[in-house]
Amino acid sequence: MSEKAEENSVILVMNRGEGDGKIIDSILKKAGFAVSHASEESETLKLCREIGPAVQLVIIDTHTSGVRLSELLARLHDVNPGIRVLLMAEGSEKEQAATETLPANVRGHLTRPFRRAQLLGSVLEAAKPLARTA
Repeated sequence: MSEKAEENSVILVMNRGEGDGKIIDSILKKAGFAVSHASEESETLKLCREIGPAVQLVIIDTHTSGVRLSELLARLHDVNPGIRVLLMAEGSEKEQAATETLPANVRGHLTRPFRRAQLLGSVLEAAKPLARTA
């Protein structure tokens, strides 16, 4: 993937509130990404099914009310095994999550508060294709 978004790719953002969502939306759209939003697990899964393989990346705010992260990650993988995930958390949560065993589709963590360059760098890194081994 180049610095511009791949044509017909969508980033789905599941977050707890409008504040971060508006900032993320603005930054990603200016970089050429199509962005959709969800506020809960069921809506995230529904959008992944409806949009299909065009959903290239899901950014999950771990503070979203009622999120059961391991279950959501498994269900996202069931819907689309190639989907990539970027977790968004506070600094202390990032350190805790780093010690957990997470599926391969979790491609990184974005620590809040973040700068524009950090968000774009994390998204571009997370969206890279997985390395294939023989």
